[in-house]
Amino acid sequence: MTTLPAPTISTTAELRALLRLAGPVVVSQFAANALALIATAVIGRLGERELAAAAYANAAYYLVFIMVVGVMLSVAPRVAQAHGAGDARGVARALGGGLRLALLLSAVMLPLMWALSFVLPNFAPAGVSRDLVAAYLRVYSLGMLPNLAFIALRGTLEGTGKPGAVTGVALTGVVWALLVAPALAFGWGPLPRLGLAGAAGASASAAWIMAALLWPLARRRVAYTGPLGPLGDEVRALFRLGWPIGLTLGAEGGMFSVTTLLMARFGPEVLAAHNVTMQTITAFFMVPLGIASATGVRVGTEAGAGRLAQARRAGLVGLGLSSAVMLTFAVIELAAPRTVFSVFVNVNDPANAGLIAAATGFLSIAALFQLMDGLQVTANGALRGLQDTRVPLLVSLVAYWVVGLGLGSVLSSVAGLGARGLWFGLTAGLTLAGLSLVGRFLYRTRAGRAA
Repeated sequence: MTTLPAPTISTTAELRALLRLAGPVVVSQFAANALALIATAVIGRLGERELAAAAYANAAYYLVFIMVVGVMLSVAPRVAQAHGAGDARGVARALGGGLRLALLLSAVMLPLMWALSFVLPNFAPAGVSRDLVAAYLRVYSLGMLPNLAFIALRGTLEGTGKPGAVTGVALTGVVWALLVAPALAFGWGPLPRLGLAGAAGASASAAWIMAALLWPLARRRVAYTGPLGPLGDEVRALFRLGWPIGLTLGAEGGMFSVTTLLMARFGPEVLAAHNVTMQTITAFFMVPLGIASATGVRVGTEAGAGRLAQARRAGLVGLGLSSAVMLTFAVIELAAPRTVFSVFVNVNDPANAGLIAAATGFLSIAALFQLMDGLQVTANGALRGLQDTRVPLLVSLVAYWVVGLGLGSVLSSVAGLGARGLWFGLTAGLTLAGLSLVGRFLYRTRAGRAA
């Protein structure tokens, strides 16, 4: 596609355009992540035993789930490029193909997760309840299909520049979880006390509600109403674009999941501290994740219209904004760690003193960790806007599995740094990924290259 003549948009104007798109996306990301935060907060009140079991089960679940999520993330760049090119039929086909892909992936992965619920507990370390791990995994996995469908619907609205509707639906899901999670976990009123399974069930039911509410909103956004024809080709196109995204996220998520499993060697208290720290930085990570999604849409829209210079500017603005946000969060965490952790555990309870001490040590490493995490996710989003997914996969495999896990294991065991050594490994892997992916984006958008 040749570059089309277009008025030059200043950096300030691009920043305003990005913020208009990123604002609702960030709120939606926070709302979606709040489901996990609510579950963790409720589980944390159930006790350290339940918190450790949930951490262990989630490590295995998300190792698989994050990969199918990555495949579904192909919907947004496909929609954005079709929208930028003025192809309304392409937008409609991306939505239809995305929903079919969500159904196919769930048909494969849900039985796998139920089978895993019978196998994984047998490998649980001492101090982690096998029964609780199995129950949590079975109930929580019931939200897989609606979560994948929600990503396809959200990608359609965000890819066409209308993310606001997603925010309202996501907030509705949060309200539902806030009411239902503690009610089922603790047995409010006539409801039975379901404990850990109740918290998991509240998250799964919220996903179904959110998908059902978002469907009519996304369908109305699609302007094309003519025949779409067989969608098999679109499903295959989405999968070809999405499988490297899925494996890229799987490489990163796998690094975190395996690290969590390795963390279990240091006892339930350290495992619980690691889980609380990860939930904390994941909450902050929703901002650069939203910026990355918005950056990918902006880059994809400009690339679809053939304006490569503007696509480059959009990517650089997104990278700068994400870095500034993560530096701010790092300062907050270092200045007031106990205030941050109080969302998840009672920091004044003497029984949690060891947990808080371990978590504070982990959080002190997170300053550089978070900056590089924000950088890599935004660079990845920009590259997805260019539909460049295979080289980022190779970068991720080396950065996360060779450097991240390899160095972390050496520092933890050989160098004697223990649990903190695993966190240093995570930081090294994210640093390599962030710098490499930024370099890749600059290379793909250099002057003289066709869009």
